[in-house]
Amino acid sequence: MELLGWQKIVVGAFVGYLLGSVPFAVVFSRLLKNVDIRRVGTKNPGAANVFREVGATPGLLTWLFDTGKGVAAMIVSERWLGLSGYWVALVGSAAVVGHCWSIFLLFKGGKGLATSGAVLLYLTPKLFLIAIALHFYIQKVAPRSLAVLITAMVFFVGLVYIVYPQNWLTLLAGIVTLIGVGALANTEAMREMRELRRKAKELEEASY
Repeated sequence: MELLGWQKIVVGAFVGYLLGSVPFAVVFSRLLKNVDIRRVGTKNPGAANVFREVGATPGLLTWLFDTGKGVAAMIVSERWLGLSGYWVALVGSAAVVGHCWSIFLLFKGGKGLATSGAVLLYLTPKLFLIAIALHFYIQKVAPRSLAVLITAMVFFVGLVYIVYPQNWLTLLAGIVTLIGVGALANTEAMREMRELRRKAKELEEASY
């Protein structure tokens, strides 16, 4: 039985959410190093925390699969379900939501940077590449989280005034907002981690 239009949209969004929900940071950290990434570093199940706390190989695999799942969801929606335009963006957004609030992690998850980046690259490659170049330039003189936030804001302005008509705006703005919120949350987690390490160092020095 052929699916109706609205049924294809629902199936696409559901598939996007499920693919996005797969916590590759947890999977690769467990399989390769027997580490629960949710208990070390910033406790964020994302590629950056895996790189820092578990190692380069698990970190790279996490990044590749986290980016791949967003793109895979949109390819499925286009080629198998016949969706296009606005609805492909919806499926990509569902993958980002799945990453941030994974059903497999009791609706907790990562910050969505890798998955969001892949979705945005798939939807708007030229603007994404400009934003990435800007990000690396800003990161030379500012903290990474601030660079991410500024890049997200610039990307949003580009979407509003250059690339997309109004009916794309809500979904894509939602993705960019998730990037910004994730960056701010990660900044706070990094601050807390540095504070804990500082206190641990003080206790160690006091014990001598």
